[in-house]
Amino acid sequence: MRSIRRVEQRFPTRQYGHRYAADAGFGADAALTPGQTYRFITGRDLVPVPIGAGEPGTPQDLFAAEILFGGEPPPLSLRALQRRLNGIGGPGALPVERSFVVGDGGQIPWTPDTDDLERSLRLIVTRHRSAAVEPGLLVSASTDIDSETNFLQVICWDAEAGAYQFYDRRDQVWFWAGSSWDALEPDARGKGPFDSHVNGALNMKELKAPWVHWHSQASAIRDEVLAPADPLRNEPLWTGKSQAEVFERSIARPGIDLWTNARVGRCVRGQRLTRLPEFMRQVLETTTVNLAASPVSSARLPTADAVPLPLTFFLHADALIETLDLDLAAALPPLDAGVYRELLRRYDVHVTDKGRHRITGDTHFLFVVPEPAYEDLTVLQALLDRGVLSDRLAAALLMVDFCNAVYSRRRAALLRYAPAEATVDDAERFAAEFIARVEASPEAADASSAEAELLANWRTGDDWRIACAERIGAFLVAVAARFRSVDDFTPVFELADSRRREFRMSKLAEFELTTPYSSLPDRPLLEFTPDGGVRPKP
Repeated sequence: MRSIRRVEQRFPTRQYGHRYAADAGFGADAALTPGQTYRFITGRDLVPVPIGAGEPGTPQDLFAAEILFGGEPPPLSLRALQRRLNGIGGPGALPVERSFVVGDGGQIPWTPDTDDLERSLRLIVTRHRSAAVEPGLLVSASTDIDSETNFLQVICWDAEAGAYQFYDRRDQVWFWAGSSWDALEPDARGKGPFDSHVNGALNMKELKAPWVHWHSQASAIRDEVLAPADPLRNEPLWTGKSQAEVFERSIARPGIDLWTNARVGRCVRGQRLTRLPEFMRQVLETTTVNLAASPVSSARLPTADAVPLPLTFFLHADALIETLDLDLAAALPPLDAGVYRELLRRYDVHVTDKGRHRITGDTHFLFVVPEPAYEDLTVLQALLDRGVLSDRLAAALLMVDFCNAVYSRRRAALLRYAPAEATVDDAERFAAEFIARVEASPEAADASSAEAELLANWRTGDDWRIACAERIGAFLVAVAARFRSVDDFTPVFELADSRRREFRMSKLAEFELTTPYSSLPDRPLLEFTPDGGVRPKP
């Protein structure tokens, strides 16, 4: 039998500081000086660049000023960082600390046989000026609190830059990995920290109840996932951990709003919103996702009668219903639990760390699927609030391929018609320009094109709300008919598996245990049709 201990977990995707550095030759020519801080913006810097306080382009946030350039060697472990933060007084003080625990294998009990399971347990630590305000600093770390080698990362708001600054401790030094603005630049986009903070915002993938992999009121992460002698059991960051709802409501959502509002504000020049394609990209493309799930757990499934499914799997409900206030008469019933149980068995659904562990059944909460990201929704809301987008044009755009809320190639094709800028508080002018560009395109003459669909949506005129609600209602009625039996629901089940595969193709999919696997072959990806059908993506 192996020793009863907690095996050090590997977090290869969390070591983003030099994730692509091997391709640039880093390590062969560069020597790092202990105590020195470096800039390494992946995709831009070939080797780490030493930086110091007050230099042009150096971050001005609290972490840089107080920790990296505060006159003492920067702390290298989470515990040492805590002590340093505790010692900061005056206007920079962040005396209030909260901790959170997330782990994709956080509901799988420890046994000697699962000691080396890659649970991916990690700590999120936030520091606040008072309990009532948003955090001034966020720390993401492994549960090895004294480790100077396992991943340790910091995000800090920089009021001077109007953006978050991203930091990574690696190889015994600290790296500045860029700001939220760098996430939008072509050379750094999707690289380093921006493979998960895709648009520069905070990232909480499981942003709604039941907060699939977080310690929460829906499902606690308990001592049972730790070895009996694991010292983490007695650590205050573990014993005093807060629930996911607190992070969602007090940290993640306000933090995303903070960056979106700062970003839009700084891109307004006079009465013009600049960099418009970057904003429209988040309306029309799937730049990032959140993960939704049924509130029913795998433990409850054997005796459950029904499995409610997230509406956001079927359409962009948050935008169409909540933001644009469409009034739908139709609704989806819950799925018969017997149907779900049979499909789990038929397709050999399981979770695995792609190592030696394979656990039969779904993830802790059922039917984990990608849904449109909250950060994309905040951009849509900002464009509406600034009078750039009208409700009518927003609906016309989102109703293109509306039955595929994520990964829609048809909707993404419309980004090419976005101009570089738009006038603030003149949504009609922007709509006229956008529609004119689409009408002038050769594709508009093709009745099957996304352009033609957009124009048809737009030409419903003042009756657009009724027309949108009727189309969505018809789709939901058709989908609800698929809930009647195993064979009827099978295509929808296969589509959910397809979207998980598509999610796993992205760098957002950091850990193997995040989503379940099945025996379905890696055949062409699938999509919904407006009549409730499922077909291969063209």
